[in-house]
Amino acid sequence: MANGKRNYFGPTLMILYAVSLTLILVAFVSGWVYYSAPLAERPHLEMHTMLKPGGLIGHGYGIVGSAMILLLFLYSLRKRQKFGIRWGKTSRWLSVHILFGIIGPLLVTLHTAFKFNGIVSIGYFSMLAVMFSGIFGRYIYIQIPRGSQGAEMELGDIQSAGETLELILKETYGLTDKALAMISSFSETGSAGKNTGVKAMFAIALNDIKRPFRFYNLKKQILSDTPDIPPKAIAEAMKLAQRKALLERRRAYLDTFVKLFHYWHVIHKPFAYIMVAVMIIHVFVAVLFGYRWIF
Repeated sequence: MANGKRNYFGPTLMILYAVSLTLILVAFVSGWVYYSAPLAERPHLEMHTMLKPGGLIGHGYGIVGSAMILLLFLYSLRKRQKFGIRWGKTSRWLSVHILFGIIGPLLVTLHTAFKFNGIVSIGYFSMLAVMFSGIFGRYIYIQIPRGSQGAEMELGDIQSAGETLELILKETYGLTDKALAMISSFSETGSAGKNTGVKAMFAIALNDIKRPFRFYNLKKQILSDTPDIPPKAIAEAMKLAQRKALLERRRAYLDTFVKLFHYWHVIHKPFAYIMVAVMIIHVFVAVLFGYRWIF
């Protein structure tokens, strides 16, 4: 909650994910008999007229999925403030961008009815490359410390934020030097200089896997140091401790991840351009040959 106003964006986004993925799963399961049938047998099935790529439902999957994919580019326009698009937080635009980047390709996959051939297959696999590289890019993106408006933080700001968190943990929640040392050790900042590039990615991923177990031990240490600490206070202290550990880790790996994010853009963008180019050609040819949906 900020300034007395409740934030509904996060819960709404989770609901959209849950509803969208559930509907797609239901559509996939209900059409499994058709999707799993050999291509030569599909025209003889009752579902064929509805689920084939040019069918009422199959065509609809393609139109909605393609629309979502085109809407992905609104995030780039917002980030660069093109065409007067300046409203809304960039971080929220990114969250919607990721939602469309996952749901759109899944709908397009249903549209293909799992039949891949010709030039369309180039666009389809480029789309998958965009989707999976986008997930990877999002993981890199969150490793770069950012302020409330989404802008990258300078090293001095990161240092100041870490010191503020440590002061709060020490003075407000009574964490001992031993507990604070444990938090710093969780960051594994000492190995940052040795791990670069892909090796850094593996080190960070492993650190993420180990974090819940380490913070369980930290909680035991805090309870041992201050047994009278209220449950609400320790829950708040644990959240701040995790923020501090992540901030220290991100500071240590900052240069590495800024470089990785740059290289990721170099790889991600060409696949996106190929995907859109093939999609436009596909739509043009479909319209040229008289394929229509409900309009």
